[in-house]
Amino acid sequence: MARSPRRITRRDIRKPDQFVAVTGEIFHFVKQKRKPFIGAAAAVVLALVGLWGWDAYAQRQNHLAAKDYVQGVNLYHAGKYADAVQRFDKAKEYTLSSYSAPALLYQANSYLALGDPAKAAASLAELLQQERKQSLLRQLGLLSLAYLHETAGNCKEAGPSFAEAEKIVAPFTDEAILGKARCGMETQDLKGALESYRQYLTSYPAGDRVGEVTIRVQELEAKVAASGGK
Repeated sequence: MARSPRRITRRDIRKPDQFVAVTGEIFHFVKQKRKPFIGAAAAVVLALVGLWGWDAYAQRQNHLAAKDYVQGVNLYHAGKYADAVQRFDKAKEYTLSSYSAPALLYQANSYLALGDPAKAAASLAELLQQERKQSLLRQLGLLSLAYLHETAGNCKEAGPSFAEAEKIVAPFTDEAILGKARCGMETQDLKGALESYRQYLTSYPAGDRVGEVTIRVQELEAKVAASGGK
């Protein structure tokens, strides 16, 4: 038997449904907490405006740095190293940009081309101070600094840079291993050099320098054996 529909009374009509009741509670709460709500909303707006302003500032820095960086690279490849140095000086000032650190690397190479290794080393040191993350750029900076010291006959300074560059997972790890091995030989750390050359053969069995390194390993093994393993 069908049930007759429930009769709606005047009291039911006056009674608010759940949505209306909940909405009313929210508005009542907001009315009581109006000042805190306004303050919180203002804080959110200010934060969004601040983020937008910071982003716009960073983008402008990147744009200006890119202009000086590209001009510097063009001057460098044209052999105008002194002019390139000045452009890279401007580009590196935009420290928030992605061009600041590469500009320092190019600046170091420009100083080397001008025959000023001291200033080149200073630019590389600035690069390493700025580029803290374990990146390709940091590896290149470390290798450049290591080569600079090695060329000057100072393997005691070059060795640590080669060793740190070796720990970075990037395309030039093999060069870092070989540099560390060369400096081991230069400082008479034959066992250390032998270990590095063996590491190269293990890590890069199809490397371009395998033939040369294999001969080095054989020579060092003979020397280490002749010295009683020292």
